Amino acid sequence: MSKEELKDYFEILEVSPDASVLEIKNAYLRLKKLYSSDPTVIAPIAEEFPKMRRRQILKEIEEAYSKIRAFLDNEQNQIFADEEPAVSKDLPEEEKTEGISFSGPVLKQIREKLGIQLHEVALETKIRVENLENIESEKFDALPPEPYLKGHLKIYANSLLLDPKKVAADYLERYKEWKGDYSNEWKKDS
Repeated sequence: MSKEELKDYFEILEVSPDASVLEIKNAYLRLKKLYSSDPTVIAPIAEEFPKMRRRQILKEIEEAYSKIRAFLDNEQNQIFADEEPAVSKDLPEEEKTEGISFSGPVLKQIREKLGIQLHEVALETKIRVENLENIESEKFDALPPEPYLKGHLKIYANSLLLDPKKVAADYLERYKEWKGDYSNEWKKDS
């Protein structure tokens, strides 16, 4: 399936086919919230959109988002295919990224290939740009304490439509290796 074949789905979500992953996700969440809102919130348009019509619209929104998400997941697999053998679409979500070790540079590469700017991620995730830059460049000494880092990694991975647990586990493994080497060197110098 191509972006052209998904044109109707992009229209349902009210985004252009060139929209970033974050723009698509935000449009989906905004529309879902709008049409599933409390009747008092949508009172001015309630006659125009009775409950049955809103349910139909919500169904269309869900279908559009799932189709676009499947397309983006497939594109993401193509990103991974540059470095890894082709991944089967029939595998469960966790197994699609099984052979990939997520590091800062890999996360940056995925973000850039998806056309997402770092400041967009910061706006969506509420993680400071400096922390995101430090994660991507693996400036371990400038990162927050491990519990906060783990949370940041999961939120960041989720914004890129990646498996948050795998991303956090892979990255923290590298962080702990650095931390171990760093503390060993510190002990030698003492």
